[in-house]
Amino acid sequence: MSTLERQINSRYDDPDTYSGDRPPDWEARRKTVYRHDDWTCQSCGRQSGPHAGDEGVRLHAHHVVPLSDGGSNQLSNLETLCEPCHQNEHDHDIFTGDWVGDGPHVYTVGSLRATARGIFAALAIALWTVLVVRLIALSGGYAPMAVEREAALLVGATLLGSLVVVSKPLFVTSVLGIVAAVMTAVAWTDFGLSPEFGLIGAIVWPPVILGAWAIACDYIQ
Repeated sequence: MSTLERQINSRYDDPDTYSGDRPPDWEARRKTVYRHDDWTCQSCGRQSGPHAGDEGVRLHAHHVVPLSDGGSNQLSNLETLCEPCHQNEHDHDIFTGDWVGDGPHVYTVGSLRATARGIFAALAIALWTVLVVRLIALSGGYAPMAVEREAALLVGATLLGSLVVVSKPLFVTSVLGIVAAVMTAVAWTDFGLSPEFGLIGAIVWPPVILGAWAIACDYIQ
């Protein structure tokens, strides 16, 4: 069972057990359906997610049997449709009133795909990592550069690093996690349970946690 499936509460299969248009675990349900259908519209066959490159379309989770006709939120009653095909399944405009489209918009640049939150997370991870590396270099005796050059280095390295994070999120997060674990182990050996140990942990673990969060939430695809 995947992490997303473990977030699904069977109680909410029945639409009478919650208030509002969507069950509280809707995010997990729709993403599970997308993965089950291989990010492919079950009506026209258009692909999105990791297959789409820069031609991706927004996907929706569609109730095969509408809730109004006695349908449920069970995964067996959900299928993946692209936005146009989802609209074609209904005789009313699904984007009016209080309708909210399923899922965050995914931005594409070539093969790179991320939501706005994913882009923010990638920038934050890259910036944090660049700052830590630069501080380590300065503490190791490297002389600081002029302010303009330091700023240019920071911006350039952050942008480049964020592209790497978006393109290889799992790899980057895994590497950062290994580095953080090693540095934590060394800090424990040198300082034991002390303020210094806590400070090092607070420095090395945030980008790992942020990366894991972005991957788990599918903000970086």
